Amino acid sequence: FLMLKYLVERLPIMICPRWIDTKIQPIAVKDVLMYLTGCLLKPETAGKRFDIGGPVVLTYRDMMQQYTEVVGIPRRIIFRVPVWSPHLASYWVDLVTPVSSGIAHPLIEGLKNEVVCLDYRIDRYVPIKRKSFKEAVKIAVSGE
Repeated sequence: FLMLKYLVERLPIMICPRWIDTKIQPIAVKDVLMYLTGCLLKPETAGKRFDIGGPVVLTYRDMMQQYTEVVGIPRRIIFRVPVWSPHLASYWVDLVTPVSSGIAHPLIEGLKNEVVCLDYRIDRYVPIKRKSFKEAVKIAVSGE
């Protein structure tokens, strides 16, 4: 989240690699905690693995544009280039954000992978109303 925040707030125009359109299912921290505590209270979840994610599949581009709407800044102009090394992108993030390279570099390397739920069994054990990405951003920025 911090990496996205700094990139969006500091760069009105971005040239991004292909991962800008990778699908992701972002989830609010409060929802993660609800799932974790819910599983602790349900013995039948012991030893099982569950996918958890927000209510909607987005792309990183979608997330960046929705972030601008929530914080009230102009939408960003985002150009996608067909090739851009994750290594080069890592150094760009180092220049533009205060996010530690030890955190940023592995995150950037993983951005090429889609991260979406393939299984929603968790909802049988821990039914919650998941927050939208915009709701999660509002909560995150209000608690800075």
